[in-house]
This record gives sequence, C-alpha cells and structure tokens, in this order.
Amino acid sequence: MNALYLIILVSLVQSPQFDMQGSIIRVNSPSSMVIGNDTVNKTVILDGVDASGLNNLKYNYLMSDLNGYLLKKSVLVNGSHVYFDLVESYNARSINEIIEKKISDLEEMPDLFCEGYDFWIYS
Repeated sequence: MNALYLIILVSLVQSPQFDMQGSIIRVNSPSSMVIGNDTVNKTVILDGVDASGLNNLKYNYLMSDLNGYLLKKSVLVNGSHVYFDLVESYNARSINEIIEKKISDLEEMPDLFCEGYDFWIYS
C-alpha cells in the first residue's frame, strides 16, 4: 500500500514546463541571447542579469568568456530563465544565475581591469 502512495505522490510533483528547447546561437549581451532549434530562433532576455556595473574591459572579458562557454550548448527555456539541457534532465541552476555570479566576481576584482592601464608598457 505504501508503494501506491509513493506513486501518487511522485505523479503530483510537477516538473517544470519548458517553453522551448534548442541551442544557443548567439550571445547578444550578458542578459540577451538567441536560442534556436529546427523551427524557430528566439531572443531570450534573461531575468536578473545586470552587467551595468562593469567597465568596458570587464564587459569585453565577460562577453568573450560567455561566447566561448555558451555557444552551441543545448538549453531549455522556461520564460526568462535558461537551463542547460542535460540528457533527459536539467540542472537546477539557471544560466541566469551563472552569468550573474560571473558578473559579481568581475565586480570584486577592480585591480585586474583598470581603465587606461596598458600592461604591455610596463612589462
């Protein structure tokens, strides 16, 4: 009888409904990316991602990092949150959270990305 209750309980637990499945085609900005599949390409504005506190050097570093890391990755879209598409699963941490963490890490490293400092002059 306990197994029957377990089956009922598991069937009541809702898995998230995803709006779209595809791969990342282009990263427009830290808060915007184009995701496409065989039928449609969609620009997704990521909720909670704000890179306005970064200077140009940090922003360019972040965009280079994101393009190298995210392009062509399989993802699932749920509204304005994007998740990596694992085999018949997804990770609970969204790409939104990953990018926001990268931004906060860059904001905490002011000495490594000073405006107007040219490393090659002093080396």
